[in-house]
Amino acid sequence: MVKAITYREITKALRAYGCTPKQGKGDHEKWYCPCGKHMTPITQTREVSPGLVRQAIVRLECLPKGWLK
Repeated sequence: MVKAITYREITKALRAYGCTPKQGKGDHEKWYCPCGKHMTPITQTREVSPGLVRQAIVRLECLPKGWLK
């Protein structure tokens, strides 16, 4: 089961694997994987919900398994 994590933790992990952010609408950022084919939105809130964390893991399929540990 995926747990909620802080915005800082998920963005640190995304940057470590070469993902880049682009501003979306409101408090959402669009994060693109290094290959440029995959994208996931992440909210700029203190805590990112388990649903968004799960969605990021599924959508960024080019990142290695277990990248968010």
